[in-house]
Amino acid sequence: MKYTIKLLKDDKTLKDAHWEIVKSIWPEIMLHSPVANKYWARLEEYFPEYQLFLLNADNQVIGFLNTIPFFWNKALKELPATGWDWLMKKGIEDYEKGLKPNILGGLQVGISKEYQGRGYSKIIIKEAISLSKNKGYKNFVIPIRPTWKNKYPLIPMAKYIKWKKADKVFDPWIRTHLNCGAKIVKICGRSMTFRGSIKDWQEWAGTYIPETGEYIVEGAMRPVKMNVEKNSGLYYDENIWIYYE
Repeated sequence: MKYTIKLLKDDKTLKDAHWEIVKSIWPEIMLHSPVANKYWARLEEYFPEYQLFLLNADNQVIGFLNTIPFFWNKALKELPATGWDWLMKKGIEDYEKGLKPNILGGLQVGISKEYQGRGYSKIIIKEAISLSKNKGYKNFVIPIRPTWKNKYPLIPMAKYIKWKKADKVFDPWIRTHLNCGAKIVKICGRSMTFRGSIKDWQEWAGTYIPETGEYIVEGAMRPVKMNVEKNSGLYYDENIWIYYE
């Protein structure tokens, strides 16, 4: 595989390719994170040297990995249940307070659909691990989103992560990280929070929501709670904290 790694700091036009891939690979609900929408521009402004892009021989973007450094002086098992949202806010706020980071956090890995299943995610993960070590960070931690959990929204995450098939970890994204040397810390049950009106959710889910209750929404890891009387829907995206030494 011929490829090159570029950082956002070296080519700001990579932001356009990044967004196109994001829109094509994530379910609709994932595009409506209030935390991501609030902080993403600052992530790119403050940390362009931590946004990695994988390009092919023709200089086309194969995929990317977004990371953010932050300060943490407690045990990794104490990382909060609000995983992804917390990580994004913590990294941004630490930077604005002038706190020196000691850990690198991973926010998102995205591989263009046409390049998926060819091992490129492992390549860019290893590049991020090298970045973390070269910067002298203690660990590289990520609140990962299991690839196939949305196919089993009624199964608790604690059970799902233990599933195996043919003596291999069932979920391909968990398996990829473990094969790259990661270790699981714990589940973060409220990693990303999504709130919206019933109209919002009907648009995001592409379905009619006539009464209060729990609904299965495409791409969601668990049922989404809808309250028609209060005109609101609430969903917590559940992730898994992992780490690399």
